[in-house]
Amino acid sequence: MNPFEFALAIIALAFLYKLVKTLVLQKNTSGRRDDAANAELVERLHQVEERVRVLERIVTDERFDLKQQFKDLGS
Repeated sequence: MNPFEFALAIIALAFLYKLVKTLVLQKNTSGRRDDAANAELVERLHQVEERVRVLERIVTDERFDLKQQFKDLGS
């Protein structure tokens, strides 16, 4: 192996190392972003579930039905 081929091999290995390093870092950071987005979506889902529970409680309340009937009579 002459010196020119040796230098070329070292340069090729350096570029290959940088490429692999970049790919690994992108894979790791995209996973973190997905985890953060998933955590935010789960939190919003819990908030929506709580709001639905409150609305169900209001609608199934007997007083709500009575108020609705009075409102319908007034119209």
